Amino acid sequence: MSETSIVNSTFCLLGCFSLLTWSVILLKAGELVWNAFRNRRFIKQSGVEQNYDLLDLRLKSPATRIYQAGLGTLQSLPKHQLLPIDQYQAWHNLLERTLRQQLQKEKAKMESGLGWLASFGSTAPFVGLFGTVWGIMDALKDIGAKGSASLDVVAGPIGEALIATAFGIAVAIPAVLAYNFFLRQNRASLAVLDHFASDFLHSTMQNHLLQHTEKGHVHANA
Repeated sequence: MSETSIVNSTFCLLGCFSLLTWSVILLKAGELVWNAFRNRRFIKQSGVEQNYDLLDLRLKSPATRIYQAGLGTLQSLPKHQLLPIDQYQAWHNLLERTLRQQLQKEKAKMESGLGWLASFGSTAPFVGLFGTVWGIMDALKDIGAKGSASLDVVAGPIGEALIATAFGIAVAIPAVLAYNFFLRQNRASLAVLDHFASDFLHSTMQNHLLQHTEKGHVHANA
């Protein structure tokens, strides 16, 4: 710790930045692994079943929430009545909009907390630089008061002041690296979820088209 209270306050602030940075990193890493595992299980199950009505909704994950959002729209359809094809097209557009809205909600959840990493990564070096500049100013005042500029008088205070800049850089590096890493992982996860939502929409449209085709064959045979 430096003898200057401003520099000491800078160290304390950077220490809080570091603690919050690693807390966010650990929380987001756990969330990323957990969501990836459950998404993989749910999407794999949907590929095996080939029937979205049989999926296990107990697997709470972004993919499950997307499916539930689409299912809520489909449950508004008449159960025992076959609609004209143009009305199904309107329902398909509504389903697509619902899935897109849920995707945006999942994106917002994935990006929550990343703003803190971006803020710490961009401000920590400047906070450290502020502590260094203040420490050097205080050291120069002491040198002027003592009337001596020998190495033993200059090196100690200025060396302590430079530690603040190094500390600020040490806090910023993991924050910036983690921010970029989580952005890349979120883009990959969103691509998987977008593919799942598209498959769900296409499966629904295909089922409705098959129902109309079967109805047409029945009328033709009659």
